[in-house]
Amino acid sequence: MILKIAIVPVMLLSILWRNRREKHRRAKADAEDRAARRTPVRRDVVDLHSLDTSGLRDALARVESDGRLVSRRNEPVTAAMLRQALASSLMDEGALAEAADVIDSGSVDDLPLLLCSARLHALSGNNDAARTLLSAAADRRFEDLQSASRGLPTHLAQMLADSLIEDLHLHHSNRLSDAGPLNLLVLSGRSDEAQALARHSASELQRALQGADIDPEVRIDGIPQAALRQAQADLQCFAARDTSVGQASNR
Repeated sequence: MILKIAIVPVMLLSILWRNRREKHRRAKADAEDRAARRTPVRRDVVDLHSLDTSGLRDALARVESDGRLVSRRNEPVTAAMLRQALASSLMDEGALAEAADVIDSGSVDDLPLLLCSARLHALSGNNDAARTLLSAAADRRFEDLQSASRGLPTHLAQMLADSLIEDLHLHHSNRLSDAGPLNLLVLSGRSDEAQALARHSASELQRALQGADIDPEVRIDGIPQAALRQAQADLQCFAARDTSVGQASNR
């Protein structure tokens, strides 16, 4: 009986000690977690335009290993951006098989890689596949601009004009990723659609400018009138251009 009575306090003390130790462990873990969150993550600055193929490979490997890279503007440099740059660099060097591997390692939903894939097909002589991909890219880029315009025809027209690139061909890889819907439609063989869209957008700007206040300082939908007039001129020039050349087969 005495032995049983003596065991009870020992058990209680053991339980109390165990609970205190677990509480201390949890508090320490929480403190370490908070400290880790407060510790700034190292972000190395890279310039995509100055990196050669080897540098792009290294940068991609670092990002895929959970590294943090930023541009000189302190904007995140993502794996998708690095794959696009690396694939383009490899194609410039004629390393088409290696470029294909880089493209295949990315997501099919990534638009820059879709454009890289189109260029790769064109360089490989598979122009039908290139045009198919360029057509899909044109539609996606136009949808993006429509969403960004928030339903304002003036905004959409100006963005279409701003995204125009002169004398664009698939071998200009660094420029292809910046091409807008009109250029991509031409490259995909849909020149008639591109010119019709340019004419329609130019007409929308003409209508908006005609209904504007005579004061040139008054903005239309928040855009300076001078900028809209320039966009209208650019769209009209594109619509009148001979777009029978510049297709995916052009090298």
